Amino acid sequence: MPQPTRTSIAIAWSIHALTACGMILGMLALQAMLARDWRLAICYLLAALALDGIDGPLARRFEVGKVLPRYSGGILDLLVDYFTFVLLPALFVWWSDAVPEAWRWPAALAMMLSALYHYGNLEIKTGDCYFTGFPAFWNIVVFYLYLLRPPPEWALALIAVLCLLTFAPVKCVHPFRVARLRGLNIAAAVFSMAAAAGALFSPFARELAWLSLAPVVYFAALSLHRTMRPAAYAG
Repeated sequence: MPQPTRTSIAIAWSIHALTACGMILGMLALQAMLARDWRLAICYLLAALALDGIDGPLARRFEVGKVLPRYSGGILDLLVDYFTFVLLPALFVWWSDAVPEAWRWPAALAMMLSALYHYGNLEIKTGDCYFTGFPAFWNIVVFYLYLLRPPPEWALALIAVLCLLTFAPVKCVHPFRVARLRGLNIAAAVFSMAAAAGALFSPFARELAWLSLAPVVYFAALSLHRTMRPAAYAG
């Protein structure tokens, strides 16, 4: 490989800095939660999710791993993701009234511990870039718990099922990495994010939240098909 230029090195470090900005958004979300401003906290968590969808494609486009081989963007990304995808949503569950009071701490702990298994799994992704097991997208889960306000017992049951699915041999689609239907997957993810963001500031919050669930159902169906029909994805 040719020696990296100053420009390529600057771009690579800028992309790493972009990834690290997720920690800033996470700290702002934490500050909002401490003030019990749940909507603002969810806004910052969604912003961190959007950022996570941008930095990866940029890192691959500019071959950051080759330009800065001694610095792992993958590890940086995992550290930021655990903070914003897992720890902060677990605190949301612990400090809010999303689940029954007696179960808030156990539910938060289960989220954090099951996610540790996910992040420590060396086979976290399949060869065709599907996640193995529920990919600890707890930030998305708490968004819907906040906007749709299901009964606390239902929310607790959902958390329990998703924790168990972390260890299950299910395949979950990564909208930006899976090659099959990538264009449609990215469009569905962007649509879901836009509807979710609109739901936080619209008088039709619940309607937009339900609308944003349509792509989630699509991704769940695609993931189920990948799990149940692995031969159709071979080769």
